[in-house]
Amino acid sequence: MDFFEAYPDLRNNKIEALAVRELRLIALSGLVYDDDAFYFEFGRRRYWGQSQEGQTLIGIGAPRVQPDAEVPPYQGLIRYLDKTWRCDVVLFPANHTYLLDENEQLSVLTDVEPRTPYMLLMTAPRLGGARVPDALVRAVYLMPVRRLRRLLASVELLRVERDAFPAFIESEHWNLKDLRSQPWAEVITDATLPADAQIRLVMALRSIRSLMLQGELPGIPGP
Repeated sequence: MDFFEAYPDLRNNKIEALAVRELRLIALSGLVYDDDAFYFEFGRRRYWGQSQEGQTLIGIGAPRVQPDAEVPPYQGLIRYLDKTWRCDVVLFPANHTYLLDENEQLSVLTDVEPRTPYMLLMTAPRLGGARVPDALVRAVYLMPVRRLRRLLASVELLRVERDAFPAFIESEHWNLKDLRSQPWAEVITDATLPADAQIRLVMALRSIRSLMLQGELPGIPGP
């Protein structure tokens, strides 16, 4: 989806990463949280990998959907969380946007429209073709919880207490057994996960980790 079709208010922005560029919006993610904790989603089983040592590799990150031109981007996330997580969320208007371009240069967009994402994460295209965009964009929204109902058995989530978020994100990889042993972490699932699985941060969480370690990203606002 054309990035500027989703976010027309940013079309005339003078930030170099946005100006006179062809950008493609490829994914929407939401940071889901309440007063006490953040909630993350384990990767679906078809995306699990295996290390050379034979351990199962499972990604952990923010819930993600593809953009749908029929609805505003954030509404697609709200719909997904309601249907799949059985979680009622709202959009938190951050009123500024962190933009991390494909060269890992950080810009802060101020005075943005309230429904503009909290973060825009750019990557360089990896495939060729007739119309290769200048960059691919993932949008990240803040999604505070209004109500978390009983989760569907097919959803595998990780609950991390807010105060422990820096400790959780400090490492890119966790052994599942070690993660379960932390007093601030709770794996929420009716399924059985491989006991020796390696859990690795993906997509938005990796970018948030990088910015936090550099001291560039403040704490996530409260609900």
